[in-house]
Amino acid sequence: MPLPVLPQPALHLLSIEALLDGFATLRFTPVDLLQALLARMDRLDPLLNAVCERQDQNAMRAAQASTARWAAGTPQGRLDGIALLIKDNTDIAGWYTRNGSRALADAAPATRDASLVEKLRRAGAIFIGKTTLPELGSTPLTDSPLTGITRNPWNLELHAGGSSGGSTAGVAAGFAPAATGNDAAGSIRTPASFCGVVGFKPSHGLISGYPSIDPGGMAAEGPIARHVRDIALLLELMSEHEPREPFAWPHATPGFLPNIEDGVRGLRIAFSLDLGYAAHVDPHIARACQAAATLLEQAGATLVQASPDIGNPAPRYLDAWPVEVARAMASELPIEHQHLAGDFLLECQARARCTDALTYACAVEERNSVAKGLHDFLSDYDLLLTPTTMVAPFAIEHSMPPDWPAEVSMMWQPTTFPFNFSRQPALSIPCGLTPDGLPIGLQIIARFGRDDLVLRAARELEKRTSLSVFDTPAGLPAATQ
Repeated sequence: MPLPVLPQPALHLLSIEALLDGFATLRFTPVDLLQALLARMDRLDPLLNAVCERQDQNAMRAAQASTARWAAGTPQGRLDGIALLIKDNTDIAGWYTRNGSRALADAAPATRDASLVEKLRRAGAIFIGKTTLPELGSTPLTDSPLTGITRNPWNLELHAGGSSGGSTAGVAAGFAPAATGNDAAGSIRTPASFCGVVGFKPSHGLISGYPSIDPGGMAAEGPIARHVRDIALLLELMSEHEPREPFAWPHATPGFLPNIEDGVRGLRIAFSLDLGYAAHVDPHIARACQAAATLLEQAGATLVQASPDIGNPAPRYLDAWPVEVARAMASELPIEHQHLAGDFLLECQARARCTDALTYACAVEERNSVAKGLHDFLSDYDLLLTPTTMVAPFAIEHSMPPDWPAEVSMMWQPTTFPFNFSRQPALSIPCGLTPDGLPIGLQIIARFGRDDLVLRAARELEKRTSLSVFDTPAGLPAATQ
């Protein structure tokens, strides 16, 4: 179907703040926005495969109600009428949560909202799609037995990354101004880098995952968007205290927007290409990230080339991961349907059965040792910068970069997962393009609890970088731009 004529500027390119201003001044309505976004989804998702469930009629009813509230001057909350995508391992009442698994293909719809969905709903958000993920979010590429491969908007022959690949590809393609994701080893940051959007894994416990509980402490919920101020707004709303969450911060809701324009002057920032152990970074990525770090130095920060002393944490991570995937299978998949799980999950289950308790306990202890090293390192710096990924997006025919030295480590995203060990806030922001025109992400990390510094640095970089180049991914058909 042809795309409708949109009000100018094109609504799918606007930030949440700009959309809310348009609603308030009646220049356009939540119905206008929803129609534009659904039309893009109709046209582009058959190419991308980023969305696995839609409820267009319910969304339209919500948009019509929001439009009436804005017309009456009585908006409901800080997101009234804003359309969002939700990753399909997060419950929305009345929607399916299939988690990328054939074992959940016939499961009943969820009967209640997850905590973060409750908060976004109270703020007036409209949910327009569930996004694809690998089965149980267990791999860094979005390719599941149930929904297949999610493709990269910058080049449809390449991976979008994972596990929040549907969310990042959807935001990059203009299906919504923002989406939710979760991250246990880089699952927000890796696909954000691959798809040219901003993705934030906040300090763990800031956003509740309730009713899900992550006993290993590796996972965090977080927002994905095109604009840093939108990330901060969503984080404020999503981080409202959840009393039912056993691992939540006992905090009042933080305010991230009031100080987001404070810049980085006077901050002490470390820059590391490889975290001291992962010395296989693509040279184009290295140059782009170094240039982005220099921009923050020009903004008044002190920049130091330095790496933490954490050794190579990948082997122990790989010892523990099969056990934790098998644990997720046991809790998420009905036992009578576990035989329907994909090969990767079944292989993890088999490996877990062969892993003794001491091996797993040593892996967890190694995780804690790495966390201590990263906390110690960041006691000397306000921020740490690294490349988000060491490689550019690669072809969907491959399950890992074809030239990656697997004998060094099977972890081809070595700069992300250590900060799941340490639970520190880490954000990926676009900072350039490869010679092939593919996005490059810079990772910004802070001490635990200093999410505000991450957002300040990201906002400063956003203002000093021409990020408008990321508005129109080059892989999408020209007529849809």
